[in-house]
Amino acid sequence: MNIGILQSAGIAGTVIECALSTPDNDDVFTATIYSKDNGNDKNVGADLKFGNISGIVVAPGSATEFSFDSAMTMYVAERMRLATVFPDKSAEELMESFDRDVLAERINKVWMSLKRDFLVSMPRIALLAPDGMTEDVADTLAAVVAGLSEQGIGVFGPYNTNDYIDRQQFLHFDATLAILDGEAKEVLGAVTDESRTKLLIGIPMVMASTEYGATNDFDASGIVQPAYALRKAVYTVIDVVRCREAYDEGHSDPLPKLYHERRDDSEKVRFAVRKQNNAPENGN
Repeated sequence: MNIGILQSAGIAGTVIECALSTPDNDDVFTATIYSKDNGNDKNVGADLKFGNISGIVVAPGSATEFSFDSAMTMYVAERMRLATVFPDKSAEELMESFDRDVLAERINKVWMSLKRDFLVSMPRIALLAPDGMTEDVADTLAAVVAGLSEQGIGVFGPYNTNDYIDRQQFLHFDATLAILDGEAKEVLGAVTDESRTKLLIGIPMVMASTEYGATNDFDASGIVQPAYALRKAVYTVIDVVRCREAYDEGHSDPLPKLYHERRDDSEKVRFAVRKQNNAPENGN
């Protein structure tokens, strides 16, 4: 499997070299480094389209950011997966206008990602309650959860953020969904570290990055942790690619039903009155 890694100038090259220095890498994947220095930074889209690379990872220290209208960011760590419904909204904006359709659509997106990207057969999603939640917002959350549950989507909550962390309730769910960015950061800071991976879900390609963006200040003496985060992001992309291939193969061209129930639904049969047998038994 070939994974594309986007490299910026400066220390990022050293981080990539450190991350890929493990001898067993060649048995699992090969890496194509995209950078201006290599003269191939414009080839990423074409290589994805024609299958030359299976996924993309943005290296630590890179200023490259991808944004898609349909995408959500899912944080993938050792003990939890977490996404945010309204990452760009403030609490005041949310309380003024709460879009239940967007909430339901994004819960569906996380649920589908768990099934296809992680092969979770029956996903369980925990919904966190935003701080300062009004009664109207609470009723809306409860109604959305109830409606999706009736459709067979395993979403539960809303849960108080502090109780959710203190009682380690996240261990009982396949993903956590925060309404606002504040609750998401609170949970991430308490449960995970900076080696977590940022996976884009809801898009056709597999793309991930680390928490070490262009604004992070690290030098050659402190590249071990960013290199470890990059390595985890690469293997997350590999796992997701393999899961998607397995899921798509298992759900493409399914076998037809082997047995069909024989029944006649015509009105003649439905409204027919069964005749009673009034013949005497034993000649009586």
